[in-house]
Amino acid sequence: MGAHRRARAVEAKASSSPTRGWRIGLGIAVVALAALVYVNGLDNPFVYDDRDTVLLNPSLVDLHNLRFILLYNLFRPAVNISYALDRAVWGFTAFGFHVTNVALHAIVVGLFYAWCTRALTDARSVDGLEEAAWPAFFAAAAYAVHPMMTEAAGYVSGRSEVLCAAGFLASLIFARRAILTSSRLSGAASVGMGVLALASKESAAALPIVLMAYDGWVLSRDEDSKGGFHRRLWRVYVPCLILIGAGALFRLRTLLSTDAAVSRGPIENLLTQAVVIWRYLLLLVVPVGQTIMHRVRFAPTALDPVGLIALAALIAVVFFAIRARHRMPLVAVGAVWFMAAIAPSSSIIPLREGMAEHRMYLASGGLFMACAAALARPLSSRVSVRAAGALVLAICALLTLQRNEVWADATTLWEEAAVQAPDMWEPHYAYADSLREAQQCDHAVVEYRRVIQLRPQHRDALTNLGICLAQTGRPAEAEAALNQALTIDPAWARGYTNLAALAMTQGDHARARDYYLKAIDRDPRNVLARMQLAKLYESVFHDYHAAARMCGEARALAPATSGVVECVERNRQLAAAHDGGR
Repeated sequence: MGAHRRARAVEAKASSSPTRGWRIGLGIAVVALAALVYVNGLDNPFVYDDRDTVLLNPSLVDLHNLRFILLYNLFRPAVNISYALDRAVWGFTAFGFHVTNVALHAIVVGLFYAWCTRALTDARSVDGLEEAAWPAFFAAAAYAVHPMMTEAAGYVSGRSEVLCAAGFLASLIFARRAILTSSRLSGAASVGMGVLALASKESAAALPIVLMAYDGWVLSRDEDSKGGFHRRLWRVYVPCLILIGAGALFRLRTLLSTDAAVSRGPIENLLTQAVVIWRYLLLLVVPVGQTIMHRVRFAPTALDPVGLIALAALIAVVFFAIRARHRMPLVAVGAVWFMAAIAPSSSIIPLREGMAEHRMYLASGGLFMACAAALARPLSSRVSVRAAGALVLAICALLTLQRNEVWADATTLWEEAAVQAPDMWEPHYAYADSLREAQQCDHAVVEYRRVIQLRPQHRDALTNLGICLAQTGRPAEAEAALNQALTIDPAWARGYTNLAALAMTQGDHARARDYYLKAIDRDPRNVLARMQLAKLYESVFHDYHAAARMCGEARALAPATSGVVECVERNRQLAAAHDGGR
């Protein structure tokens, strides 16, 4: 019997099996588990990139402008659409966005369970879907509760990973059915889900590679199935790979022209990421030392010995896994899945952040599936093995709950990162900002000084240091820091508005006025400086004509500015009364 007919026969038998309810029950349990471990994170605030992706996202202001929503993030429109839907339902409440993230994570886990039950049967790791239920459950449960998933499932800006995984897994399931039943409808659904995955994250480019490996090594191992695989190879997989390759080149070009990428040699970046991938794997095995921003050792040359050894070890592992494809096909597919999914964001593109845990979300599915395949027989037949697996899952769930608590407070989150990466300026800067926003400027000053020590030309750190120094009663030091920031960027309007605010606290209104005028000169569209200057003209200098003029200019630039209309009318009336009283 061919592989295709065997798979259809097994599924038909399982659909009427008396233990089918038990298999479905395990699926429901694992989906519930995926949601339960994130309940304590639903009230977590927006942090880090959430400020740009959600809070300051201009496309979410007018939800009727569908074109702007679709085109705002050209390469991840599905993610932006999901944010727009959340904005329509929840407003800008972080709770609602977290609910959506966790719901999507639960969907991913459910899809992964459904995929693993079928994949384990197709690969003959066990005898039928019922025996596949337990190993599939443990694979999906690991996906559900592993603390390495928190940066995708529990972080609003990690949604791209979760949406991508949902589309990726759904596409695999539909593609498998299309191959087994020759269903065009399933094929179309697979393409649609693949497009959703690609519209969420670039790592979905691994989809045709994974599907091709699964088709060739699992579904088409028998001689009577190989002909169909070869037809699909040239009609489906190769054209898809060419299209995705062309898209990847275009995406790489756009990334290299933005601040997301850095000027690092491709070989040096590859060697750096080879070491990082081993660190990812170690964190999967021993999830200790997690943080939002990891310290990374960048390979200094193309002959870096540490990087070369790490790269050689990765190649060897993948080589031996593929060599074992006849005996352990799912292990081979899992290895290909992992490397193909991690490559777009870890080894090809030299990103500013050398290591980020959320990049493991999709890639880890291949490893969980491979482990389930390797342990399928003992998991399905031995209670002691399942008990050991349950203990591991309980530990992972506890660690995930703890990670959610870390993400509950930006100060705690960034303090952890600053401690683990003391020589990186980025976590110190984020930690300092979180302290300043929490009204702890005395502690923030120390962190801002550390940032400036590591990166002396950091204009924003100097500016925020000046603000905190002013708030802690050190005006002379504050003015020195703000002037140093302007030395770095003389055209920076915000530097002058901060100096003006400092002058106001010292009662030097004339100097404050001059600084606001300089800010407007540097940035003719500066609404804030005009509004502050209007207040100064009105309340201190009693120059109502100038105040009305400033507010009028602010209204012309930003009509929706709070209080701008009242400011114009009030100062016009005051000017008229003042002129009439002369």
